[in-house]
Amino acid sequence: MSRITTLIFAICFFNFKSFAFEPYSGISCHNSIAKGKVEFFFKHDENYVYATAYKRVNGEFIKVGNVVGQKVSSFILFEDNTIDKDLNFAWHIDMVTKNLKPFILTVNSKNKFKIPDMLECISKNFWF
Repeated sequence: MSRITTLIFAICFFNFKSFAFEPYSGISCHNSIAKGKVEFFFKHDENYVYATAYKRVNGEFIKVGNVVGQKVSSFILFEDNTIDKDLNFAWHIDMVTKNLKPFILTVNSKNKFKIPDMLECISKNFWF
């Protein structure tokens, strides 16, 4: 009995090193007309500024482009190469209203892709 009590006290007083992964901040978006959802998350650089954007495609997140512009707590503008491979297309997420709007980065005669509809989003953390 005394061995068990000693063991319990010893375990309580030892510090165990634990590791945890930080979640990635992202958004989960849907369209009120079409069914389904689109999910994005953003990775930050060493200065904690969002640098790259990832999109869930077929159940896995893939890199779709870079964050082109941002203002903290206001907006994020990020590329999406799943819409246009030449990176002429970006998404603009308003961080206040959580509306995701399509945005054309460059206009030329080669822009022959269908512009997606505006989406409504919610903030979401992704753990993996």
